[in-house]
This record gives sequence, structure tokens and C-alpha cells, in this order.
Amino acid sequence: MQSLRLVHLYNNSLTGTIPSSLGNLSQVTILSLGANHLEGSIPETFGNNPRLEFLQLAMNNLSGLLPLSLYNQSSLYRFYVTDNNLHGRLPADLGRSLPSIQQFGFGDNQFTGVVPPSLTNISRLQLFDVGNNGFSGVVPSELGRLQYLRWFCLDVNKFEANNEREWQFLTSLTNCSRLRLMSIEQNRFSGQLPTSISNLSTNIQELSILANNISGTIPSDIGNFIGLEVLHLGHNLLTGIIPDSIGKLTQLKELHLGYNNLSGSTPSSIGNLTGLSKFDASFNSLEGPIPSSIGKLTKLSQLDLSRNHLNGTIPSEIMQLSSISIYLALSYNLLKGPLPPEVGKLVNLGQLLLSGNQLCGKIPATIGGCIVLETLLMDGNSFQGNIPPSLKNIKGLTVLNLTNNKLNGSIPGDLSNITSLEELYLAHNDLSGPIPELLGYSTSLFHLDISFNNLQGEVPKEGIFRNLTGLSIVGNNELCGGIAQLQLP
Repeated sequence: MQSLRLVHLYNNSLTGTIPSSLGNLSQVTILSLGANHLEGSIPETFGNNPRLEFLQLAMNNLSGLLPLSLYNQSSLYRFYVTDNNLHGRLPADLGRSLPSIQQFGFGDNQFTGVVPPSLTNISRLQLFDVGNNGFSGVVPSELGRLQYLRWFCLDVNKFEANNEREWQFLTSLTNCSRLRLMSIEQNRFSGQLPTSISNLSTNIQELSILANNISGTIPSDIGNFIGLEVLHLGHNLLTGIIPDSIGKLTQLKELHLGYNNLSGSTPSSIGNLTGLSKFDASFNSLEGPIPSSIGKLTKLSQLDLSRNHLNGTIPSEIMQLSSISIYLALSYNLLKGPLPPEVGKLVNLGQLLLSGNQLCGKIPATIGGCIVLETLLMDGNSFQGNIPPSLKNIKGLTVLNLTNNKLNGSIPGDLSNITSLEELYLAHNDLSGPIPELLGYSTSLFHLDISFNNLQGEVPKEGIFRNLTGLSIVGNNELCGGIAQLQLP
């Protein structure tokens, strides 16, 4: 055993603690115990092997402090303890005691303290991931010395930057020509976004400053990042417009601009991003029409433009994007006109959210073609005419909200055929006729609001009609009967 050089037990469902005797295998260069169910502390003996080059302990349930001796392994070049319950601080001389480190994976633990400036002495560092810990303070300013850096992740910590000096790390990173990922999301960064961000490597593939308090504008030359696949700028205080140059990011798959203070129109150049699967610009102050060019995004799975000041009609081109499967959210804008009949082509859509606009006309019967829809919110518009019977074809519908429209006619009894329907809101319309008795036999329905219509006749007594906490029928003066607690004539 003393001549053993490789211990590879990755992903073997191992349990229990790590035997300290493993640290006595003085010839081992690769020790991989990751993706198991190991618990307890890391043995002190692991720091006794001067030949150790690769240590993989990620994805276990290890706890406690890292042995200080591990930080003195001069030959160690890959060091992974990601996704455990380890705690403690990084030593101040990290960059001198681990001079050979190329990949440093400490994410998803409970480490605290600062990232020492000596980090910038690790000249061959390629990956630095300390995401999802409790680190704080200022990021070392001379990261540009790390010429081989490809992956830099500080997600979900308490790092800060409030002025130009503290943002110097970002400016310094512009010297890292191999950088592929830079993510500083969910920290405490604030102040103006440095214009130097535009000078990061044009080879960068993922850039995220999501969920900080960063102000400033999106750089007009953002289109320089021609290899970018993920751009997350949401949940900040950014102002100004979405630059037209964003249409040059033809490799982009995810674009998150939501929850800022962006204004102006949505550039039609968005239509050039034909590989885009997720586009979120919600909760801003965007205005003008929705570009019909979005209809070119045939790989789009979710689109959220809700909570803006968008006007005009809904482009029929968007309603033909059968790729949209998660949600199409256009709620709380100033959209008007009819819902395009092409809506029926959204055959893979899970949620259609159109609340709080000025949409009018009849709800197209083609909406029944949205056969996998689970949530349909059309409340707060001016839709007229009957509730389309074709809704019965949406067998998996769980929430239907048509409140606050101008719908008339009767409530279709066929709605009871939607066996998954849990919530049905039809209040504040002009519906008339009797309440379909079949709704009382729906076993899934637990919330029914049909208040403030012109419904007549006897209230059923079964199912939801016996549940006073989930039923609202007020404002229908010609109803009678029902269970005694309703106190109707």
C-alpha cells in the first residue's frame, strides 16, 4: 500500500468518516473521495503527504475546520471541498503556502472572513470558486496578475464595493484574457458599475452581477462580448436604456435584466439572439411596443416583460413561438387590442400571464390549443363576449383568473371537466344564468370566486359550495338556496 499513487472512490455512496490512515499513504498524488455521503472532519493526517497534487472531497457532509496543514501543500494543484459544511477562514498567506494551486473549489460551505490579497500570488490559478459562503470585505484589487484565470465566482457572500478603489478588482480583471466566467451575484456591491466592465475578455461566456445594489447604465459596447452565453444584470439599480448593441451577442442563451430602473424601448435587435432561451426584463420602466422581432427567437422557453409601461398590441409573431414552455408573462403593462388567435400555437406553454392590461375583444376559441397550460391569468382587462368552451381542452389547468373583465353569457359547465382545476376566479364581470351544478362535483376545486356578476337561480350544495372559506358569491342579487350558512332566500 505504501507505493499506492491514486485513490479514486468518487461517487460510490460511501458513508461514515474518512479514516485518518489515508493520510499516511505518502506516495499518493491523487485522492478523490467526492460525491459520497462522508461525514465528520477532514483528518489532520491529510496534510502530511508532500506529494499530494489532487484532493477532491466535494459533495459530502464533511464539517469542522480544514486542517491548517492542508494549506501548506506546495505540490497541491487541485483542491475541491465544495458543497460540505466546513467553516473557518482562509489563511493570510494562502498565495504563498499553496503556490501550485490551479483550481480552488471552496463553494457551498460556511467559510467566513476575507479573501486574502496574497491570492494574487498564485500565478497559475485557473478556477477560484468561493460562492455561497459567508465571506465579506473587499475583493483583492490585483486580480489581473492571474493571467490563467478562467472561472471567478464569488456568488452569495457579503463582499462589498462602494467606490472606485473598492471596484478596482473588476478593472484589474480586464487583464485576464482567458476569463470565461465572472459571477459576483447576491453580494453587497453598490455604487456605479465601472465602465471598465466593457473591457473584460471578449471570450467571456458568463457574466453575472445579479442581486446587488449596483447603479449606472448598461455599457453601450456590451456587444463586444461576442462569446457571451449568460448575462445576468437583474435585481440592481441600473438606469438608462437597453443598448442596441446587445443584438450582437448572438451566442446568448440567458438574458436577465429584470428588477432595475431601465427605460426607453426594447431594441428590435433582440431578435438577433436566435439562441436565447430565457429573457427577463420585468419590473422596469420600459415603454413602446413589444418588438415583433422577438418572434424570431425560436429557442425561447420563457419570456417575462411584465411590470413595465409597454404599449401597443401583442405581436402575433410571439404567439407562434411553440418553444415557450415555462411562461409568457406580459402582465401589468399598457397593452391593448385583441389577444391574437395565434395564441393557440403555444402548445407547450405552462403559464400565460396577461393580467392588468387593456386587452379587449373576445377571448379566442383557439386558446384551447394551449393544451399543457397550468396557469392562465387574464384578469384586469376588457375582454368581452363568452368564456370560450374550448378551455375544457386544457386538461392540466390549475388556475384560471378572468376577474375584472366585461365577459357575459353563462359559466360553461364544461369547466368541471378540467379535473385539475384548483382555483377559478370569474368575479366582476357580467356573467348571467345559473351556476353550473357540475362545478360542485369537482374534487380539485378549492377556491371559487364568482362574486359581482348577474348570476341567478339556486346555488349548488355540493363540493366547493360547502366550503365557505373558499367560496365567494356576493354581489349576485338573484341567487337563492345553497347551504343554510349562505343565508340566501
